[in-house]
Amino acid sequence: MIAVLSPNRHRLGEGPLWDPRTRTLHWVDIVAGDVFSQPEDATSPRATHLGVQVGCLGLTADPNILVAGLRTGWHLVNLHTGSRQLLGDPEHDRETCRFNDGSVDPAGRFWTGSLEDSESGPDGRLYRLDPDGSYRTMDEGFYCSNGIDWSPDGRWMYFVDSRQDRIYRYAFDPATGEARDREILIDTTALTGIPDGLRVDAAGDIWCAFWDGAYIARFAPDGSIQEQLPVPVLRPTSIAFGGTDLRTMYITSASLGLTPSQLQRWPQSGMVLHRPADTPGLPAHVFASHLVIPGTADQ
Repeated sequence: MIAVLSPNRHRLGEGPLWDPRTRTLHWVDIVAGDVFSQPEDATSPRATHLGVQVGCLGLTADPNILVAGLRTGWHLVNLHTGSRQLLGDPEHDRETCRFNDGSVDPAGRFWTGSLEDSESGPDGRLYRLDPDGSYRTMDEGFYCSNGIDWSPDGRWMYFVDSRQDRIYRYAFDPATGEARDREILIDTTALTGIPDGLRVDAAGDIWCAFWDGAYIARFAPDGSIQEQLPVPVLRPTSIAFGGTDLRTMYITSASLGLTPSQLQRWPQSGMVLHRPADTPGLPAHVFASHLVIPGTADQ
């Protein structure tokens, strides 16, 4: 059974992230420039307004501070004060490009993909932000960089290019942070909708939200489709596992670009949903940086 967690209708709800330390779900509305945080026992979220597009989030050692991919670069963000500290901005010389989805790898590095606003050319890049604040371009040539996650053993990294209808797989070395030998694991052109955010469960299956598809798809590690789970929103955007034993699936969605008739048919569009998960998820990794926001180290 799918239920509404947050009835707020976001334009572009994205980036769900569960923090087991505080039993809180975080997510963003990219175009509104807001980060939302809702504890498990709360009935509504707290908003942290950043005033700039925010694409993705990662946990840090301090539950009150997240690492975030903003249009203006990577920042540490204090959820209580809204203060932030710039870590780096590899897209500073490309005004029409921004960060989109991102995730922390098993060794605590923050991987983030970018896109060009029109999503009409292969201008997107895949970056790795290391705990010391240094960063590298790891790959490029993407139209719409999207969901990033790893297999339970850390040997494989998955990455979506939405506009090319592809879920890629890289051979991944957790020790060195190298991602090599990109291959198309799943070509989704035969499926309805566009692949968006994804998450891997404890069994190694890959769950991907399909924008304009109104479903979440589950793929086996070999790329074969196993299940299509209908959802009551036309544009599901991403997934996170949380709750008790990581057996709750949280689903963000978008209302951006929907017509009045589409909103009438899909009235929960833009809301955050949740449902029980038969297979638990994997805990989110923590960005392993000792960098801090000035004046907050002792909070």
